[in-house]
Amino acid sequence: MELEGVRRLVQERGSDLAFVVNHSGGKDSTRLLGFIRNKFRDSPTYAVMADTGFEHQRPISAADFARQRCAECGLNLTVVRNPKRTYLEMVERRGMFPSPRFRQCTSDLKRSPVEKFIRTLPHKVIVNCIGIRAEESHSRSRLAPLAVNASLTTRDRTVYNWLPIFDQSLAEVLAWHWVNAIRLHPVYVPEYHKDGTTGGYLRRFSCRVCIFSTDADLRAIYENDRVAFEQVSHLESKLGYTMRPGASLVQIVSAQTSTAIEEARQQSFCF
Repeated sequence: MELEGVRRLVQERGSDLAFVVNHSGGKDSTRLLGFIRNKFRDSPTYAVMADTGFEHQRPISAADFARQRCAECGLNLTVVRNPKRTYLEMVERRGMFPSPRFRQCTSDLKRSPVEKFIRTLPHKVIVNCIGIRAEESHSRSRLAPLAVNASLTTRDRTVYNWLPIFDQSLAEVLAWHWVNAIRLHPVYVPEYHKDGTTGGYLRRFSCRVCIFSTDADLRAIYENDRVAFEQVSHLESKLGYTMRPGASLVQIVSAQTSTAIEEARQQSFCF
């Protein structure tokens, strides 16, 4: 239904309408990019990435990887940033980390720079495309797949927020990558890849250490991106405030290690 509504807008407004594709280089935003280019190839389209200053850098930076995927679709990538602070600087200045309820990392470092970019565009109608899927969380499943962005809409410009892959599952997103031979960033776990890529350790492509990282994620980050882990751990010590309520990163990883050792010890008794 939302797709048909957007198609009508394109027919009515022509070149007055442009698409903005929020692209991080992750699996969902790459699927989003492919969807828009497939359905609306002839419409003006801009790809934009919000760089928090704490993006993945190895074995290829998130920005470079995203730029490659955009080039494959015939688009340039515009990278936008908050000029006043990076993620780590934001945490230090606030004296605390973002939380699921107060996601200042999203509002200040992602949404605000992208909105500033959108305001520079000359088009009368802009469809701001975001790669959110309902399957990801209960809160996301309650979002409207297509809605007017009141904060960006003015007398001379109408902006819509659209979630084109809202109803797609993880399996469907991965299958699209595999069928179309679209690369996934190497930081993803090996089972997400069908091209022999190994060495990945995360199922989510977010900041290097994210407030939504699971205990298992934090252990994987500790083992594979020690620099990022220690940067956040150092901030916890400096601020006296932990990223996760009730335990520091070091305590979480230590508990994980102790559990793994105990499980291995118990298994050894079975032989």
